[in-house]
Order: sequence, then C-alpha cells, then structure tokens
Amino acid sequence: METSNVAVRDGAFEVELRQAGAGDHVVWLHGEAGPSWNGFHDALARQYHVLAPSHPGYSTSTGGDQLDDIHDAIYFYLDLLDALDLRQATLVGHGLGGMFAAELAAVQPARFSHLVLVDPFGLWLPEAPTLDYFVLPPAELAQALYHDPNSPAAQATARAPEGQEALIAYMLERAQSMAAAARYLWPIPDRGLSKRLHRVAAPTLIVWGQSDRVVPPVYAPEWQRRIAGSRLVIRQDAGHVPHVEQPAALAELTQAFLRDGSV
Repeated sequence: METSNVAVRDGAFEVELRQAGAGDHVVWLHGEAGPSWNGFHDALARQYHVLAPSHPGYSTSTGGDQLDDIHDAIYFYLDLLDALDLRQATLVGHGLGGMFAAELAAVQPARFSHLVLVDPFGLWLPEAPTLDYFVLPPAELAQALYHDPNSPAAQATARAPEGQEALIAYMLERAQSMAAAARYLWPIPDRGLSKRLHRVAAPTLIVWGQSDRVVPPVYAPEWQRRIAGSRLVIRQDAGHVPHVEQPAALAELTQAFLRDGSV
C-alpha cells in the first residue's frame, strides 16, 4: 500500500490517497471514525486496484471547511474522481462513506459499475433513531460498534491511549473527525437521500452487521426496498464495522458479488 496526495480544483483540496493492487478500480469511502487500511483492503487489492481517499477534514486531507453540506461533498468527490480519471469503478462505502457512495451513485448512475454499502448512514426512521455517537465516551462507543465487545479491536477502541502526548493526539484526531462527520450526520443523518435513491442503477450489495447499535439493522430492508434489485446480506457475526471484525469474510463476499453477482 502506498500513500500520496492528490490536488483537486487547482489545489483547493489536497486529498490523502491510499492505494494498492492492480486491475479494475474499487474506491473505498471510509466511515465516520476516519480512514483505515486493514486486511479487508489487502484482500481486495489482490484482485483489484483499491483506492482509499480520506474525506476532506480527516487525517491530512484539507479543504473540509469549504464543504457546507452533502451536496458540496458529492461534487467534491465527482471532481476527485475526474482528477483520478475513474470511470466504471466500484464504490464501496461504510457508514458515512456509504452515505457518500449512495449519493454519488444516484447523482451519476451510469458512472459506476457496482455499489457496495456497509452499514451506511443516510436514511432516517423515527421509530428507530440512529445512535448519537457524538456524545459517547470511548467505552460506550465500543459497545455500540462491535459484535464482540471483548475482542482486541473493541478493547482498543474502549480505551484512550496512555501518555500525555498520545492522549492529546488522540483527542485532537477524535475532535477533528467528529467535527467533519457532524456536518453530514448531526443532528440526524438525513439529508434527503431517500428522495434520490431511486436513481441508483448500479448493481448494489448491502451488508449489515446484526449487532450494529449505531445504525440498527432495521434500516437494512429499507435500503434494499429503495434500491431496485439490490441484494442484502445480514452478518450475524458483526456490528457496525464488519470490515474490521470480519475483514476476510467481507472481502470474500464483496469479491463474489463483483465477480458474478452471487452473495
């Protein structure tokens, strides 16, 4: 995996971009917690060219203050895709990134070959509100994110790092991520996507963790209903972050869907 910076709109944005592999393009749009690269991405990169940009306002990507709403974010991403000359790519998005991916696939339905949504934000059911994770301390957030709160990944999320410098860096990064996500998810993650989902034309796979307490799995069939012909898989062994908890299984599922539509 290599990391580089990509200039968008004559340098108005500098985008941190991780990429690996060769072949057909797969664009990973990360969730609200921030960019990541793990075994899920490595597995996909053995068959595809995986590109993982960091949203503006996350990590070292700049220009977040120029995005006022979801529409600004989507047109930024269209500009980034143009800068990378990406056509007929697969979009894979998690959480907030799933919301972006669905919006992109609705705005330019002919541009993308496939769409994979992993526990996405973007719809709102008053009888099943999404979790206000902006106010949760790390221990409670870990309980909400993971199927197994005793797993190493969950335990790492539940504890703030020790040492003054590490703690300060952690708090600054968390504040930066939360501020960037809040623009699209607070006070509720509804920016009118339900009015646009009917435009999605790409073959779509929706994956949901049964133990997701951030975006409850009751949202899964609502997504499937609104995207014609979409396929839905509920993972019994995952919460809000299947790519972290079950990276090999999610990669295998994604590869099968991209290969022949099987799930």
